[in-house]
Amino acid sequence: MSRTAFTIFGKPYAKKRPRFSRKSGRAFNPSENTVAENSLGAVAATHFPQPLTGPVRLEIIAVFGIPASWAKAKKAAMAYRHHTQKPDCDNIGKWVCDGLNRIAWADDCQVAEITVRKSWGPNDQTTIFVEAAE
Repeated sequence: MSRTAFTIFGKPYAKKRPRFSRKSGRAFNPSENTVAENSLGAVAATHFPQPLTGPVRLEIIAVFGIPASWAKAKKAAMAYRHHTQKPDCDNIGKWVCDGLNRIAWADDCQVAEITVRKSWGPNDQTTIFVEAAE
């Protein structure tokens, strides 16, 4: 299978930790996670007629828009350089892996190789590349 690529416009999302109820002590998934995963899945569904089988290679490029409040010199210096602030790469990866379950693959345990890069750029967006790993 060839490499499938698509872009999610807007600020890259980092999956939040599960929360716990004080009354029952049970864990629950924050609603923001569900909303973000569903919107990712809606965009991805048009690119995958059926889930991949076997191992999968995943590449994620998260671009964070340069704040307008920064000075011109700082904007120029930081353009396309590494983004070293929150959110963490692993939480962005968790969002993508969980959001593509049952769409790009049957389960995210199929992801055998993952690369996540964060950088500064002109607009907030997340570009995702998915391919079958050999």
